[in-house]
Amino acid sequence: MMTRAGACCLLVVAVLLEACATAQPSLWEAHTNTAVAAYEQGRYAEAETELHAALREAERFGPDDPRVANTLKGLATLYYSSGRFDEAAPLQRRAQAIDEILQGAREGSVPEMLTNLAGIYLRQGRYADAQRIFERALHEWERAAGPDHPRVASAQNVVAEIYRAQGRHEDAAAMFERALAILERAFGPDSPGLTRNLQSLARIYARQGRYPEADNLLGRLLAIQEQSLGPDDPGLAATLEDYARVLKQMNREAQAAEVETRAKAIRSKRKSD
Repeated sequence: MMTRAGACCLLVVAVLLEACATAQPSLWEAHTNTAVAAYEQGRYAEAETELHAALREAERFGPDDPRVANTLKGLATLYYSSGRFDEAAPLQRRAQAIDEILQGAREGSVPEMLTNLAGIYLRQGRYADAQRIFERALHEWERAAGPDHPRVASAQNVVAEIYRAQGRHEDAAAMFERALAILERAFGPDSPGLTRNLQSLARIYARQGRYPEADNLLGRLLAIQEQSLGPDDPGLAATLEDYARVLKQMNREAQAAEVETRAKAIRSKRKSD
């Protein structure tokens, strides 16, 4: 669930965008300012009422005016932060459609809105809808940022997680591989920024029975974590446990026992601290 601070931030951004567009105060701006103040003070019903009033004023400038999109985003975020996902989704869709019309001036707007909408569907457990929207968001990120941008890799990772949640392990592995390749080119093969990707892909490989490949990734992951975190950091324990399970599947029992012992020692030390 989005934090109160996150929702306030989005509402404030809407006001700032309008301030850039016109030097004259408007009823739209007045209602939006009141909504922000109400939200900051925890008066959520009043914030919602003011945002609806702001939306009516924004629509006077035309159905595709950026003030309409900004207000819709504020309302959607308000609903999102209070768990009203079904009400947030159509507002996100409408705001995204307006942003598409305004694409020339705001390249990142469309993929950001699609990502937000897909996140709502994902939290509702609507995996097919989330997959469809995230895949489009991925395409839009590739178009806006370029196919090798780290933001594209982040979107690919989310799509891969959705595939995994649906049991589509081959598709998940392929998407994780694409994301890992981008991150390796962007940050280098030993960057701490690769840790989540290496872990996710290794677990997929293990589930598929691709143990030598999982072994290789987990070895890389441990080396990166030891360098960035230290040899006894609690963050290593989960990686060591994954590694031990893979080693057992490869009949490397002695090495698996050593790795398990190390994982237990790290966890015991954490409990005693």
